[in-house]
Amino acid sequence: MNWRFWSSTVRIGQVPPEEEEPFLHIVCQSFNIDLNLARPYFYDDPYYAHNQRLALWIEENGRWRMVSVLTAVPLQMWLGERVVAGVGVAGVATHPLYRRRGYAGQLLQGAIRIFADQAVPMAVLQAFEPNFYRRHGWETVGTLTRLRIEPSRLTPYPIEGVRRAEVSDYAAMVALHQQVVPVRTGMLVRHSLRWDYLLWNFRNKWVYVADNQVEGYLVHDFLEGGWVLRVRELVWRTERARQALLGWLARNIDNVRHIEFAGTLPELYALGIVPLSQQRSQSDEPLMRYEVGAGFMARPILPLPLVQSLLDQRPVPNGFVPFGLTVSDKVRRFTETLWFTESAGQLRVVADAGAGVQVRIPLEVLAQMVFGTLPATEICWRRRIALPETIASVLDTLFPAREPCLRPMDSF
Repeated sequence: MNWRFWSSTVRIGQVPPEEEEPFLHIVCQSFNIDLNLARPYFYDDPYYAHNQRLALWIEENGRWRMVSVLTAVPLQMWLGERVVAGVGVAGVATHPLYRRRGYAGQLLQGAIRIFADQAVPMAVLQAFEPNFYRRHGWETVGTLTRLRIEPSRLTPYPIEGVRRAEVSDYAAMVALHQQVVPVRTGMLVRHSLRWDYLLWNFRNKWVYVADNQVEGYLVHDFLEGGWVLRVRELVWRTERARQALLGWLARNIDNVRHIEFAGTLPELYALGIVPLSQQRSQSDEPLMRYEVGAGFMARPILPLPLVQSLLDQRPVPNGFVPFGLTVSDKVRRFTETLWFTESAGQLRVVADAGAGVQVRIPLEVLAQMVFGTLPATEICWRRRIALPETIASVLDTLFPAREPCLRPMDSF
């Protein structure tokens, strides 16, 4: 077996083909998934040949036993107007008999070293326990706003033209998404493999067709034993498509208790579902209640390539003076200085020593800056870092505030 990292009692590395079944067993045991139902999803996944399955083994009675696992999904993510390559970490799990011994944390740290060797600039994940991941160098970079509403509170628009999507509709759905959905920070690039996965993985797909054209589509799944219909994605090109798809959701009154929408607040408001006519007993009673979750976390792995991919060939901002950012990774005990310089009016970020002021920032702060979670000036006001005003102003220009969000359709 090709171990990447090991000690006398612990080994971390890629899962060989002959141990994929034990890997799957641990995942199913940890997340309470039926093994027989999970097996076809595991082996038939379009990403099956592309995913990295990593595990931690311990030496026990003269044999090596797999006890902790994770999956690394290759992806490309939009950060502002640029695309950054990375991995999505999913399915972090430890065998129930071996929990609370630090094995998952050791596996995460070993995985980061493997990604660094593979020249992966960053990793992202959806965290159920943010504090656990924060101890290993991850930081929250975005939120997801959820809204649950009873089907009866949706407007029952006419649904003529809504039907289940067929394979022959897939190309039109892809084209519609490319046509009307703007690029947003946190969105994954939907190359052909990503679309193959989405159209294979989500069984409930509906389209609105008018004049022989697909003008909108809806993708959904179910939560809480089928009582919650979760909208994964709702896309429309025309107002009649928006109304018809919402009208179809409204007609689920006998099937589910709630419809769940998710995204940023502006995206949810754009759905047009705020019930202004809802009867209320008090004038200050809220029309709706939103839940904001903060499980979208990121971890820079190679700071220099990450920042270069975002800033290469950008014009030098006003007031620019050369400076260095020394990024410290306390978990990996790693420090790297990124020098921001100028060449022929273009910004350059290099590793070799340059001239200018040099300031230090933690890895977690870099994560929030590059995603646009918080501008540098705001981070300074919160006393997480101290930067000269001129450098903070330049960083605000280079890494403007955004609304990072990992939407349901982009889960991995």
